[in-house]
Amino acid sequence: MGSTPPRRPFEFTGKHVVADFVNTVNRRPDFTRDDLTEPADLAEWAVAAGLSTEEGRVKCSDGDAAQFRAAIALRETLYRVFGPIAAGDAPDLAAMAHLSRRGAQALRSAQWTCSQTGFRPQWELDSLDGICDVLADEAIALLRSTTVGRVGACAGCGWLFVDVSRAGARRWCSMNVCGVRDKMHRYHRRQAMAAGIS
Repeated sequence: MGSTPPRRPFEFTGKHVVADFVNTVNRRPDFTRDDLTEPADLAEWAVAAGLSTEEGRVKCSDGDAAQFRAAIALRETLYRVFGPIAAGDAPDLAAMAHLSRRGAQALRSAQWTCSQTGFRPQWELDSLDGICDVLADEAIALLRSTTVGRVGACAGCGWLFVDVSRAGARRWCSMNVCGVRDKMHRYHRRQAMAAGIS
């Protein structure tokens, strides 16, 4: 028996879980679609993102409202950190301070496991806070890595991504969506210019 399919087709084009979490709205600053509108959405997203399994999915209740609000606040904090980085600017200082505090909170609740490459933190993903622990830790790890220099923003919709291409020249969240749209826009503009000239 297969797993239950998600209620919506979450999109994972960011090549990093932090970018994909930030990209759960369609466009900033004025988004018209938010994939995370209630606690169950975040639990479902975590399964789709591979952070938890269908069997281990967080069972949400009315008491999760505060944790959910904190998760959305973290999402917007991550945007204020990585959005400017994608544009070549410095991150928002208040957002960096919030992320630092959230990362410290995550480490306090971690269980440490030993592997051949050293000790690694792990979290029980049985709550929305546990999901946010992982996301905060992943965000800080990204900030501290050389990969942070490859954080970019889609030229079409503004979604964040980590450019894993060899050339480092990625411009769109998806070539099949914004890339095609951009090429069509430029094609029609050239056609209009040619018609104006003739």
